[in-house]
Amino acid sequence: MSGKRYYGYQGYSGHRRGVDPSDGLFGWTVFLFLLIGFVFLCWMGSYYIFANPEKPSNYHLLKRLHKIEAPQRFEISASPPRGEFLKPGQLLERFGSMTSSEMRRTNQQLLRCFVRNYHQNRDLVPYAVGTYRVIGTLPLSNDTFCQHGLVALLQAVEQPEVLLEQLFTTDEKNLPGLKHALTPNQEIKLEKPLDLSAIIQATRLDDNRILLTTMPLLYGTYGAGHGPASFSLQPPDELNLDAGVPVLTPAQISDLSGGKLAHVGSTSKGSSPHLSRIAEEMATPEPEVARAIPVTHSTPVQTSTAPQTNVARALPVNEPAVMAAIPVNTPVPVAQAVASDGSAIPRAIPVGTPLPAAVAPMPLSTPVPTATPTPTPKPIPSPSPVTTPTPAPTTAAGVAAGATNQPVTAPTQVWPVYEPGKMPRGRLVESSDADDLVSHGIGGERHYLKGRFTVTASGNGRAVLRPQGALAGVPMGPSSKVRVIVDFPAGSVPPSEGSSFTRDSLRPFQVSSVKRGDDGQINIYVREITLGH
Repeated sequence: MSGKRYYGYQGYSGHRRGVDPSDGLFGWTVFLFLLIGFVFLCWMGSYYIFANPEKPSNYHLLKRLHKIEAPQRFEISASPPRGEFLKPGQLLERFGSMTSSEMRRTNQQLLRCFVRNYHQNRDLVPYAVGTYRVIGTLPLSNDTFCQHGLVALLQAVEQPEVLLEQLFTTDEKNLPGLKHALTPNQEIKLEKPLDLSAIIQATRLDDNRILLTTMPLLYGTYGAGHGPASFSLQPPDELNLDAGVPVLTPAQISDLSGGKLAHVGSTSKGSSPHLSRIAEEMATPEPEVARAIPVTHSTPVQTSTAPQTNVARALPVNEPAVMAAIPVNTPVPVAQAVASDGSAIPRAIPVGTPLPAAVAPMPLSTPVPTATPTPTPKPIPSPSPVTTPTPAPTTAAGVAAGATNQPVTAPTQVWPVYEPGKMPRGRLVESSDADDLVSHGIGGERHYLKGRFTVTASGNGRAVLRPQGALAGVPMGPSSKVRVIVDFPAGSVPPSEGSSFTRDSLRPFQVSSVKRGDDGQINIYVREITLGH
């Protein structure tokens, strides 16, 4: 027995003693867990990179992967970012009351939305409006947030505690005009909704002033009326997030201002006209709001034997018509004097009185009527000729037409009128959307109103409409407390009271404002912008 050897099962199976077969399964389990962790980290990392493009490293990576676009130009008629327009006092109230942590979170959100071109943005974009005075300018370089242009330090005229550093980016050919226009003490007027100066950064300075970095998202043309000071902007090709914002340092602000920033109560203003954005969208196409109105009269006018031409007179834009456009050779109404016995004394227009021409002369093809004497009960002395005053004709833009070059004052309100279906793109709404419009406003977006309406009042170039089904105070649906006030161009006749009509997508009204009264009544103010009936 002592010479026998006993072998266990492992000796015959070929495994070495002391090695457990479960060791390989444990190693594979650890490897799989590490692989899952790596995938989770990659997923979280990609989510962080796409969710925070305002970080310089993330922005550079997204640029190399072509996953982010350069800043783009927005259009008023193409759904710009919805926002709120804040005056200097409102800007100071909002950003001046923030703590350091609140301002840091707000700045991250504002810059993130701008870098994304306001895609996936659910909050309202803050826009700066008001009148600001230029303190000084500095050129933009490759080491600044944007390239090719100027950064202007602006101070609010009404609220001197608010400072703006507006980034004016342009190409090389427009840079001289930009430098010439942005001179110290020049005033810039940021208006709603023509100018979309979006706030992308807020900074509290050492003297408790608020410095706001703004970008003009429309990148349009700015000018001072018809003066030579004008320039055009272009969106930047790329952003240098390593330099960051604000662009101006406290030392540069002090150098630009010379320590002479206006304080509360000062009224320092420049002598030059206001710079403001030129509304190119409102200038094209050319408005067509004047048309000839046929008039029939019974009073004859004596004419000479010389050949005559038909000359039509155009109606001024947005001004009450003084006399309809009629040919020279047609009967014209004249003013009549009253005799002592109450009878009317006719007064004739002298033969050959010149009339300003608004259209090209056309040859006369119809015979000239002759004056027929009217019998009167008793003889009347022949009165002296009286010249009838005629208004200077104007074109649709309010500029005098004809042979004279006399300047004519432009009308106070002018809006374009288009052919049916040829108006700029915009959002089409109905009267049932009035609650949404009055809650969120129309901002800088075009809104057009369609539907079927009944005229409840008409006169003086304006009509009051009610959506059908909301008459006589009968509540029927969301349009029961909606009233539409329509302004018509000069020369057009509003629909008569009691009539009904329908406006579709080809001939809608353009919404100018929406207001809710104290009694809950919603007033939608619109304009007629299409030609024809």
